[in-house]
Amino acid sequence: MNRLTAILSTFVMLVLMTACGSVPPAPTDRFYRLQPVQVPSAPVALSGAVAVHAFSADSLYAERPIIYSEEASQRQLRQYHYHLWLYPPAQLVRENFLASLGGALNLAGDGQAPNVIDGRIVNLERVLSGRNSTAVVALELSLKTGGRTRLQKTYRAEQRASDDTLGAFAVAMEQALGKIYSEFLADVAQSR
Repeated sequence: MNRLTAILSTFVMLVLMTACGSVPPAPTDRFYRLQPVQVPSAPVALSGAVAVHAFSADSLYAERPIIYSEEASQRQLRQYHYHLWLYPPAQLVRENFLASLGGALNLAGDGQAPNVIDGRIVNLERVLSGRNSTAVVALELSLKTGGRTRLQKTYRAEQRASDDTLGAFAVAMEQALGKIYSEFLADVAQSR
């Protein structure tokens, strides 16, 4: 009986060791950042410096996982488990905004300035459809001068990715943000 118990114990240990060895490794986290985009470099005529307050984002858009939906069911949003923005989206988009518009606005940092820009992420996601995805972004941007609202508008842009990778999606997101920044600058120039 002892010999049978020893054989069964050895067999069970071998099965357990084999099962442990067949588990695939956990996927690697992948982080994505946004590069500055080219926007019209002519400075916008604003009297005084411009402060850009911290952007805000709500719900899923405040979290680092990249959000996606499928074109056929855009009401349902999902998060990738291993594909993350480098920083929370509100910080990521604000830093991209500053880096992209630094030549067009007389930026004063976070301090006091006669002109203040506030931003809120309304939409920042990947829409899957067929072979390539689309970057969809919407930002609510406002400009106050001397405490008075000079401009407040929600800007929306979409950009098709060049292929189905998340790297191409990040580039498409940069391009979509560039469209928003250009439209915002045009509106600021006309909002006297």
